[in-house]
Amino acid sequence: MRKQGERSLPVDAEAGCREHFADAALYDYEYRRRRADINFYRQLARNRMEFARGTILDLACGSGRLLLPLLRDGHQVVGLDRSEEMLAAAARKLARLPPGRRACGTLLRADLRAFAFCSLATFAVSAFHSVQHLLTDEDFLRFLRSTRASLVKGGWLAFDVLPADPAWLYRDPNRRWGRTTFRHPATGQRLVYTANHVYDPASRLLHMRLYYQPVDERSRPSGKERTIRLCHRQFAPAEVARMLARAGFRLLEAFGGFDGRPLANGAAADEQVYVAVAV
Repeated sequence: MRKQGERSLPVDAEAGCREHFADAALYDYEYRRRRADINFYRQLARNRMEFARGTILDLACGSGRLLLPLLRDGHQVVGLDRSEEMLAAAARKLARLPPGRRACGTLLRADLRAFAFCSLATFAVSAFHSVQHLLTDEDFLRFLRSTRASLVKGGWLAFDVLPADPAWLYRDPNRRWGRTTFRHPATGQRLVYTANHVYDPASRLLHMRLYYQPVDERSRPSGKERTIRLCHRQFAPAEVARMLARAGFRLLEAFGGFDGRPLANGAAADEQVYVAVAV
């Protein structure tokens, strides 16, 4: 158990930060069409590197969904992740790049709450809601301070979180949503996917359950259902701004989506995307 104020986090909250990343092939398949964030961060990296060449940190790089495009764009990139399975998948992809691009990429196993490169990078990015696996104020601050120590003065940090939509957070936890039938990309096994979740407003943790039921060609159950836990902390914009300031950053921009719309009070937001500068 780990502490958040006087409360303790359940064991399955920690499991919810690991289990979804144990099957890299399935992860890549499920998010294969998600491109808006990649295109956004590629353009942001181009804008930053136009004025300050240097190393990019891809924090929680996973299987390399952003790291590989950044390398193809000609950047020097260091990717960090704590999942051995995801890093192994990233390494396989890295090995297929041309030698010149491959030499510009480095993969390291590290925890987002405890790393430092001593003013190595000019730009750091943590994509696809990765910071929402930092489940306490202390964890988020440790991440921000580790990143600040790894950036040169004036370096940029960019990351995104999923907006806290009350209508979605408080869905009936006894129902299942998103039913989809597909074949596992590596094994070919036919599966039915469903999901549900429960939100704890006291800890601001969203506990999700992803269900994978093997089925036959007539969609009848043909094996034991597998349950994967996934946990996200919910962040409010004002809270993010306060934490950034405490860690030595100044907020430059806050967007309500990867289309560049501003994150404004009361306006609809698909994402909360933050860009901050190390001061």
